[in-house]
Amino acid sequence: MAGESGPSESDPPSRRGGVSGDARPGGGRARWFVVAVILVLAAGSVAFLFVERRSGCDDSERYTVAVTADLAPVIEGTSVSACTEFEVVEQEPGEVSARLATDDVPDLWLPAGGWWASWAGETATGPVRTVSTPLATTPLVIAGAPGTVEPAADWQEALSDPGLVFGNPLRSGPAAGAIRAVLAEAADDPVAMGTVRPVMAPLAEREGVRDEEVPTGSTLLEETVADGGTVVSTEQQVETYRSVHKRELGIEVPATGTLLVDYPVVVTARGERHDAAAAAATALTDALHTSEGLDRLTRHGFRDGGGRPLPDGRGAGAVPVLELDDETVAEEAMNVWALQALPVRTVFAVDVSASMNRDLGDESRIELVRRAATAANEVLPGNVSAGLWFFGGGVSDYATLPNDRAEATGDYIVAAPIRRFDAVVDDGTQRDLLTSLVAQMAGTADETTALYDTILAAFRYVQDSYDPRAANSVVVVTDGADNGSAMSKDELLAVLSNENDPSRPVRIVTIGLGEDVDTATLEQIAAATGGVSYRTSDPLDITELVLTALADRTGG
Repeated sequence: MAGESGPSESDPPSRRGGVSGDARPGGGRARWFVVAVILVLAAGSVAFLFVERRSGCDDSERYTVAVTADLAPVIEGTSVSACTEFEVVEQEPGEVSARLATDDVPDLWLPAGGWWASWAGETATGPVRTVSTPLATTPLVIAGAPGTVEPAADWQEALSDPGLVFGNPLRSGPAAGAIRAVLAEAADDPVAMGTVRPVMAPLAEREGVRDEEVPTGSTLLEETVADGGTVVSTEQQVETYRSVHKRELGIEVPATGTLLVDYPVVVTARGERHDAAAAAATALTDALHTSEGLDRLTRHGFRDGGGRPLPDGRGAGAVPVLELDDETVAEEAMNVWALQALPVRTVFAVDVSASMNRDLGDESRIELVRRAATAANEVLPGNVSAGLWFFGGGVSDYATLPNDRAEATGDYIVAAPIRRFDAVVDDGTQRDLLTSLVAQMAGTADETTALYDTILAAFRYVQDSYDPRAANSVVVVTDGADNGSAMSKDELLAVLSNENDPSRPVRIVTIGLGEDVDTATLEQIAAATGGVSYRTSDPLDITELVLTALADRTGG
């Protein structure tokens, strides 16, 4: 729904997306966020120290403030109470969200979009508390060199432009805001996601093939304009470009309106620092609500917290404002984006113990897995990265051991290390190698199954070679219970719980075959890493389950 952005004498209204009180790790709604951590935690940051130390202050307290590069100059130039230091750290909201799942957190956070605080609170390991109405706002726009930006009836049409540079909505405020704008336009549609998926698919596909993270903020705007393209940006970034480069840009707001990116103050300090950081947040808020603070925001191209247009005819003027009332559809959209944009990186670990030679229906279990894995190799895209492990008694003497195995033990062998399907290996590709290995896959003569030891080894293998731009996982196929590991189930679960790192998530996905499989244990193992467990006794299901598990990016 939309309302008009224009002058108002009232106090700046609260915007949706903040969290009142402490927000701590939640349930299934946080699936997409874990994927966001994959993408953004490794990104760098820039820190600046702003000190306001006045006479009579023997000792000062320093607080880290995480903001985007666009807002950093405003915070750096803001004077607060005596004895207070602010260290300004330039980070995108998705990067800060990832940090909040670890112990390395800022004291204060001004996200480019209050909704980030709500999302981050789902998986944060400490408080995420919004303590103010927005200090500033800026509307989303489509920007480019003069004459390159075409009018659009709505955001769905604007984002459908194949030449539009979009950005990463799991990291950037404007990119996430643009998806929210499409959802807000479809707020009266009971199947709103159906209108968004066709828009997101080509954008996510372009993101998925990138070798490097797309730039953000003013840097993205400058690079896109230099290349003659158009980009999802903000009024503030356009005003900064005009001021720095002394050149005009073309901007358009879809006829339906636009979304305001808001900047609330969020307290994320832990323990005893939390209350003191909240007091510093109040001081910062008060300083930016003064006439001097509001003037500083305006000079840097920001609107006030109420979204009043910039003075002197600058910017986009009065625009209809789109607001998203249902936060769950935005979370679903982020999950869909993650599913479409993130490449898969996995170890496929197959039980080849003697029990896999038994029939399930008209074929042996190992033959059903062989056929399913072959089908997966044929249809999964070239940007999938996969390795192949075999485990079970007698596997060290397995006839199909290749020369490039990474490791061999009495419990399992690494038949092929993780590589992209389209990577060149010898005279073919990784896909060719995996297809050949799967074709030779056969059960051993030994019933021993070191399931727990193999799962932990595979988990550590993927974690040690973790790729932050992929969905990292271990897919395990077995038909039985553990009867050969050095460790117990409880020991495995304890180790997985201790070593599972939300900032470097590796999902364990299990597929149990037949009636004898220890379903409860497989479910516990998968759950310990946020993964998912499947079981079937129907041979017709196995191919679909293998494809689903290999393509899984979030774990359930």
